[in-house]
Amino acid sequence: MTYLTQGIILRRSHYGEYDRQYAIYTADKGKVIAVAKGTKKICSKLNAHLDFFSVAELMLAPGSSGVERIAGAKFRDVYRGITHDLARAAAGYYFLEAADRLTIARAPDPIIFDLIRDFFGAISFQKDQTVLVLNKYIFELLKHLGYQPRITANSQKQLLADLNRLIESVCEKKMRCYELAGKVVC
Repeated sequence: MTYLTQGIILRRSHYGEYDRQYAIYTADKGKVIAVAKGTKKICSKLNAHLDFFSVAELMLAPGSSGVERIAGAKFRDVYRGITHDLARAAAGYYFLEAADRLTIARAPDPIIFDLIRDFFGAISFQKDQTVLVLNKYIFELLKHLGYQPRITANSQKQLLADLNRLIESVCEKKMRCYELAGKVVC
């Protein structure tokens, strides 16, 4: 049985010859893994609506082995200001990777959904404060998830490095987007 929800794309990857798999943070189901059929094709109607830095209205259908199927999608809010600037885009990808790594599937938390959406709004309109906004929202995400970081940094660049170390120690994986975000944002 299909259901409608709002969702934010955290990650996408290849899935077969013509399909993509998405990690989506939804407003009411938490993080879900979903497959969109045919989205690698140029003529795919879904492809344009399943982009980063947007909130989409999604129609999801439960699938086998816990993987949902995306039956429909349309834009609700698009934050184009993020993609028009390299520093904001790097910060955005880093934040999405952190949210993906720090959250678990099927654990609904509307605060996290709102935090991601609010980050998009803040980063797209505050052009000169990218590192400050990124640090604020990474700190808020960690704090909400129970990882209260202690701040001992003297600069925003050092704070970003400290927060990244905390994320990497929690996830036990290296953050792929940090190197770019650390160079471009700071």
